Amino acid sequence: METIMTRVQKALQKEFAHNGITLKPVSGGMIAGWIISKSFEGLSGMERQRTIWKLFEAYLDEKDRARLGVFLTFTPLEKKMTFDDDFDDFATPSKRAKKPMATRNNGVMRRKTMSKSRQTATAR
Repeated sequence: METIMTRVQKALQKEFAHNGITLKPVSGGMIAGWIISKSFEGLSGMERQRTIWKLFEAYLDEKDRARLGVFLTFTPLEKKMTFDDDFDDFATPSKRAKKPMATRNNGVMRRKTMSKSRQTATAR
């Protein structure tokens, strides 16, 4: 006899690649997991969830669906950014020169590199 884990896996495989599906048993006999798929690109979180739950409604009975927990959805890039420790594309220093930080004083934005006299003249 098939387990609920197998039935959920089969339902998700109707739409998603096997290697993009991770399922975990959680407390109370519930099943949760995450799905990584390029098909999520450009979709809102709500649209992604609708896609998953349509599969569950089509391939699982009500009793099985009652045991489903949270299913997180990621594109491959989102997964890499979230889970991979070696993802450093955003940590790589820019080759452009850094611009001085702006400061806010009396509602006027000024650069820290301005001289005092120039800041005073700008504020007028």
